[in-house]
Amino acid sequence: MTEYSRGDVVLVSFIFTDETGVKQRPAVIISSDVYHQQRQEVIISAITSKIGRILVGDHLIKRRTGNLKF
Repeated sequence: MTEYSRGDVVLVSFIFTDETGVKQRPAVIISSDVYHQQRQEVIISAITSKIGRILVGDHLIKRRTGNLKF
């Protein structure tokens, strides 16, 4: 079981695409507590404020009256 819960924001070392280096970036935990009880891993999604290049699988999150809209 992990010490993380769905919705937690964590810093993760992401490897560059060309594998020449690593950079710390924020990510959000998206796996459930039930998933964590059965495994010693988490499922994450990268977070960025750079929206100039939207790739397949990317989703914009927009603020709406204090709540996040996915």
